[in-house]
Amino acid sequence: MKVLFITREGYHLSGARVRCYHFCRELIKQGIEARVLSFADDLGAKCGEEELKMSGLKKAGFVARAFRSLIKESSDTVFILQRFNYHAWAPLWVSAFKKNKIVFDCDDWNIRENPVYHFGFYPSSKMEYMTRQTAKRARTCIAASKFLEGYLRDFNPSTHYLPTGVDTNLFSPKADRPGAGVIFSWIGTAYHEEMGANIRFLLDCFSEVADRYDHVSLSLAGEGRYFEEVRRTLGDHKHKHRITVHAWIDPDRIPEHLSRMDVGLLPLTQDTKFNKAKSPTKLFEYMSMAKPTIASDMGEAKNILRDRQTGFLAKNKNEFVSAMCHLAEDPRSRREMGNHAREDAERHYSLDVLGRRLADVLRGI
Repeated sequence: MKVLFITREGYHLSGARVRCYHFCRELIKQGIEARVLSFADDLGAKCGEEELKMSGLKKAGFVARAFRSLIKESSDTVFILQRFNYHAWAPLWVSAFKKNKIVFDCDDWNIRENPVYHFGFYPSSKMEYMTRQTAKRARTCIAASKFLEGYLRDFNPSTHYLPTGVDTNLFSPKADRPGAGVIFSWIGTAYHEEMGANIRFLLDCFSEVADRYDHVSLSLAGEGRYFEEVRRTLGDHKHKHRITVHAWIDPDRIPEHLSRMDVGLLPLTQDTKFNKAKSPTKLFEYMSMAKPTIASDMGEAKNILRDRQTGFLAKNKNEFVSAMCHLAEDPRSRREMGNHAREDAERHYSLDVLGRRLADVLRGI
């Protein structure tokens, strides 16, 4: 069997890094011939926020280049298409000519928030319409969250739940961090306003915690337009001397960064499809590093985090602050929750475990 992962994103973005490059590596371990075609890394396309600078004509050029490459693939090569976007046209057209099997992998909601069908058939979101059609056409679908599993299963009964997971060998806990104090950590991207709202919520929570405890600090690391907007406002924060802001961290250096943290934070402020669908890569990484995590009680975190055992699920700001205070003053809870989180990561969310599950799905088609 030959498998080709196809993504428009580059290795530095977690979706492509884990669900394409890392899953590819795991399939090779399972004896499956696998490769990745990245529009960003292999063809030179822009990705992330930079993709907005690309014209439709430029995107069409990359699709044409990918088509010329993919048409040379043998008809028994399975195309694993990550999400639907402009890059999807090349493998879909090649599959129409050569009958290559398509596996549709969806790990995010990159569609309008509430798409509707006018008169019962005309879509308000062309992206949602093509996502549906791609799911129907695929031999099987892979969903990174329970929300996406339910959504895709409406269009393709052969849908499998496969969380994003984590490399538990790379993200491995180190000795207890030296030094006093408790460092709370947030890492992420903020390309949309609601992501910026999540960081502002976190800063409000930290402000209340820092009012009560002198030994706590906050570490922020990320990129994106709204991350930079929040960063520029930190000069007015009353606890600015206890907040450290890092630029985007190279993926291979994140384990080193997390080894200096004590508690992971995953706030979500809006009950949206985007938040429900997203597979929380950083949650898996915190868990694998034996860090307890405080997450908002919504989205995929509810299916992964065991409340008060591997971290806390907070329904509102008061509960989020209360959980931060508890972990700030109780080192034993931090240690025990972190150890349980590591156990869950190894048992359920390691790439080794998920890679075998993906290999089984592929052999089944």
